[in-house]
Amino acid sequence: MIWLDLAVVSLILRGAISGYRWGWRRALGHLGALICAALTALLGRGDLKYFGARHGNLEKVIETAVHSRLALPVSAPVDGAVRPPGLPGALWQALYQGAAPAADPGNLATLLTALLGHTVAFLAGLALWWGFFHLCGAALADKEEGQISIAARRGGVMIGMAGQLCCAAIIIGVALPLAWLGGVPPELLQIEETRLACLAWNIFAALKIW
Repeated sequence: MIWLDLAVVSLILRGAISGYRWGWRRALGHLGALICAALTALLGRGDLKYFGARHGNLEKVIETAVHSRLALPVSAPVDGAVRPPGLPGALWQALYQGAAPAADPGNLATLLTALLGHTVAFLAGLALWWGFFHLCGAALADKEEGQISIAARRGGVMIGMAGQLCCAAIIIGVALPLAWLGGVPPELLQIEETRLACLAWNIFAALKIW
């Protein structure tokens, strides 16, 4: 799983290079746009989930996909005390550490359905709001790169690295449950065996997206 840590390192280095080129003001604008978009998507995920359930039967589709992934009939109960083969350990831990509080804690399929529903709703909200806040951040940022001081560039490096770590947290946090649902081989999803990727996952889990 070292390749996943290398991918996170690549993102952080990209942020450092971009931050050095932009300076702290513009880097802060990008980071602020990401945080605002993520928080707005987080606050609005309930409404988006309700909209998807009302107009697209989203929850039923996810529930069917979860039972199919667990290789059980839709009506069959799944014991939450036993981790099924192929379910990533990090995802299993998240399910029983405050994830999906409205779901039945004794039914693994119900927990997974709730978690995936919130994940999809959060991702949809992030896609909707990212462009708006990105444009706002760009409008407020200083674009005069020729006047950027060394101190401003160093500040931009730190902010850029933090921004890319946040990006890695969102990417990994959203991708892990969706990758499991899509049937990605379980050996590629054991992020608990990594360091930086596991840190990014824990940051995402701390946001209580579920």
